[in-house]
Amino acid sequence: EHPVITTHFRGKPNYLKFALKSAANFNNTVVLIGDDTNKDFWQNHWDTTLVEFDKYENFQKCYVEMSDYWKKYEIPVWKRMFVLGKWMKENDHRRIFLVDSDAMTFANYSEEVYPILPNDCIAALMTSTPKNQDNFRWASSPHFSYWTLEALEDFTDFCIEAYSNKNIRDKLEAKWQWHIDNHKPGGIIDMTLLYLWSKDNPKVANLTTVINNNMTLDNNINSSTNYLEDEYQMKFGLKKLIFKNGIPYGYNKNLNKEIKFLCIHCQGGAKSVMRFLYHKQLRDFYYIGNLVQATKAKMKLLIKKIISNK
Repeated sequence: EHPVITTHFRGKPNYLKFALKSAANFNNTVVLIGDDTNKDFWQNHWDTTLVEFDKYENFQKCYVEMSDYWKKYEIPVWKRMFVLGKWMKENDHRRIFLVDSDAMTFANYSEEVYPILPNDCIAALMTSTPKNQDNFRWASSPHFSYWTLEALEDFTDFCIEAYSNKNIRDKLEAKWQWHIDNHKPGGIIDMTLLYLWSKDNPKVANLTTVINNNMTLDNNINSSTNYLEDEYQMKFGLKKLIFKNGIPYGYNKNLNKEIKFLCIHCQGGAKSVMRFLYHKQLRDFYYIGNLVQATKAKMKLLIKKIISNK
């Protein structure tokens, strides 16, 4: 069975616990790659605090910031792929599943995802339809992903090349300029390079599609789009989920049927939903977490207005 890896640096938020525990409910080996701020958080933990990562240091030498992302977020997402490759080499693993710290697991990935991957597959990512990549969106996400060591080595090589090869660098600068000219948030992030690296690579699979006509993995619980636009029914700003034997199903409007979700990605404010998805007795009311979060946000805005008007 292939290990399930979650990386999280600088802290141990409560939602991380639900991500790790849900993964361990279905998978035998769940590893937290972190640092000295969370080394006591999970038994199977790799502390990277004092580890040297030569390849990542080489990347940092050529890296040029072209985004408006918060530094606390941006640095760890670049670092994790380089760190992951080193962990695989040191622990003699050739294949792993990477799951973000805000994703909930509802499957043994080695049993349900690995067998459906093409024989020559070196990696699998989360990417919406090419139509949704217009206007320089250019995003493939690793929040749930499958990696071979070969693919990780190739991708991290590409990250370094992207900032030193003029042809690729020009593409990155054009995208960044588009964000500036159109006053759009975002820019160049790991997902940008994942998209460019994988888009014409037949050995990289896409896991947002409906697999075997009955299952998929969630791109973002906050969106009706998974692979296709407006693909799933929504409820209170989240994908509408129905639980059968503890497993979530979403209604696919194109296929007119319920599709099993092996993983739910609770991005952004939806992290508050993870507690509800984890506890069996709360699952049917998972959307309450989102409603509470939305109410808190409205209250904060109201208080700010009241204070500013005084």
